[in-house]
Amino acid sequence: MSTMIISTEVVSGLFMLIILLGLVTAIKEKTELHRRFFVCVLSTTIGLFADASDYAMEEMNIVGIYPSIIKIIAFSMIDVCIVFYSFYIVSLIVRKRKISYVPVYITALICTADILMILVGAITGRFFSFRGGKVVYGTWRTYISAIPIVGVIILMVILAANARYLERKVFIALSSIIVFPLIASVIVLLFPGYELAYPATALASEIIFIYIHYEEITESRIREEVMSRISTLDALTGLKNRRGYNEALEQAKEHNRFGIVFCDLNALKYTNDNFGHVAGDAYIMQFADILRKVFSKTGEICRISGDEFVVLLYDISFDELETLKKELAREIRENNRIASVGYAYGENTSIEDLVMHAEQEMYDDKDRYYSETGAKRRK
Repeated sequence: MSTMIISTEVVSGLFMLIILLGLVTAIKEKTELHRRFFVCVLSTTIGLFADASDYAMEEMNIVGIYPSIIKIIAFSMIDVCIVFYSFYIVSLIVRKRKISYVPVYITALICTADILMILVGAITGRFFSFRGGKVVYGTWRTYISAIPIVGVIILMVILAANARYLERKVFIALSSIIVFPLIASVIVLLFPGYELAYPATALASEIIFIYIHYEEITESRIREEVMSRISTLDALTGLKNRRGYNEALEQAKEHNRFGIVFCDLNALKYTNDNFGHVAGDAYIMQFADILRKVFSKTGEICRISGDEFVVLLYDISFDELETLKKELAREIRENNRIASVGYAYGENTSIEDLVMHAEQEMYDDKDRYYSETGAKRRK
């Protein structure tokens, strides 16, 4: 039995060391919550190896000061783990709602009393002593093994009382740190010698660690998606910016038929100079809304510079483009010729060439605007 427990604890300890390495590699970037979990894992790892060493020394009938110290550490670290995990779990709950730390302090007092009982019992022989080269446990061992269960029960009550404030995944992960050691503690009371509290705590720690990494990966992916989206959007209009436009051009190469709409605002400089940049921004947003109204269901709308807009239309027929041209032309007329526009259409051709063609057509339309309205260029 001892050999099986030693093997289980050593293997569990190795897994815990891997978790510690995973936590310590970026400990400076971790939150206070991560640091508390690191301390929980560290205390569990120390307890695992101390308990495995204790079993090994009992098997080899090693007696003396050193085995006594190892045994004291092995039993005391259970209490230390309960206290650290209590603070960790309450810290998670506090993120959702404000609760008192008083139950945790009570748990800490109970566990401290148990550690003092371990020390006094080791000195007086009421916990353990060495006789005939073997360890002999005294009457206090049952109490020393039972007291930590009280701390676990308090922690279980705290978690149960706040279950509705936690996500299901969080509650299940945290419950493991209570359920597994509690089962192990009951087993050792019913079947002395089956000490599995540390492996149970280690298993629960691994579950929490997996949950933490799952959450970090999920949050990182969401953060990357948000940052990517922000970096490709124009802050003023919400349309794709120049970077988004370049990405859209690359994606467009996967299609065979393209329609290009190249737009340049008329009289933006005049609006800025005479009414201010707030009015100019409103002018830009007005045209952005027109483009959304016409093309939001059919294309990628991009603001590629201060007054230039490009709409990329994929897999569209020539007739469909003609219909959209008429709709846009009507909107522009109704808004005092707010922009000059050029179009291009092609199949199985270079989209960059189509953009250049549409841009040139836009300049032709711009010349007509100046000629017909008598407006001066750059005004």
